[in-house]
Amino acid sequence: MLTLFRYFFLTLSLLWFSSAAHGDEAAPLRLGIMPFNSTLALIKTHQPLRQHLQKALDRPVEIYTSPNYDRFQRASLAGEYDLLITGPHFGAMCLEQGWEPLFHYKTRLTPLFVVGKDSGIRHHDDLRGKRIGLSNRLSVSSIVGLMWLNKHGLRTGQDFTVHERTTHGAAIAGVAVGDLDAALTTHTPLKQIPPDVRAAVTLLTTDVSVPHLMTLAHQRLGKPEIERIRRALAAFPNTAEGTVFFKDTGYLGYDPISPADLRALAPYTPIVREMMGL
Repeated sequence: MLTLFRYFFLTLSLLWFSSAAHGDEAAPLRLGIMPFNSTLALIKTHQPLRQHLQKALDRPVEIYTSPNYDRFQRASLAGEYDLLITGPHFGAMCLEQGWEPLFHYKTRLTPLFVVGKDSGIRHHDDLRGKRIGLSNRLSVSSIVGLMWLNKHGLRTGQDFTVHERTTHGAAIAGVAVGDLDAALTTHTPLKQIPPDVRAAVTLLTTDVSVPHLMTLAHQRLGKPEIERIRRALAAFPNTAEGTVFFKDTGYLGYDPISPADLRALAPYTPIVREMMGL
């Protein structure tokens, strides 16, 4: 009897999956998210957005990322995703390669240095001879922050050394345990690290900022579908889930991507192309 029940259950399962596979359900939208955090953290943080888009668009939405920034940007430029949440410098490059602008987050992306609370580092000059952690050499916080240090007379590789980590969280944790003297990051990742790590560090701010993460849609989706996605995203901040999402992440909401935003990013995209060999 047990064997017969298992056979019956398996048969029903196969029939259900077969029916779903051949039904009228729209193909899933592939949402690519830049790997600025661990894969699990990215998926957890963006579940409210994914679920909102699925409901509003009446089609599945699947989250994708990559092991590192380089591979993610190459996949983005190749059109491997349908939607993107990506760094503003990456987004500016993608807009030249078949992507449509939707929004960027309202908050500004300001590079800052995380240092140990008891380190005695209180000014950027105190970073001379120090070990500075980066989430990735291609992250906009790394590029803009290092340029800011160079502008203030500290030369990369001579006055300080840089050490790449896998994520912003890993770089900040390196400071908390003493493996690094400082880490270049932004305000947003600080909201997503454990409280004990946050309690062990303090901040050195900079006076430079750029537009925040961009959300883009690939042109192959077509104008009607892109407009549906734009309306769905615009409605998200006004939902209960969206209110929590923007409060927890510190993103505040959405603003349209403007020509002024792209002009502000113009100094950084050639650096990315050179670093990636594009």
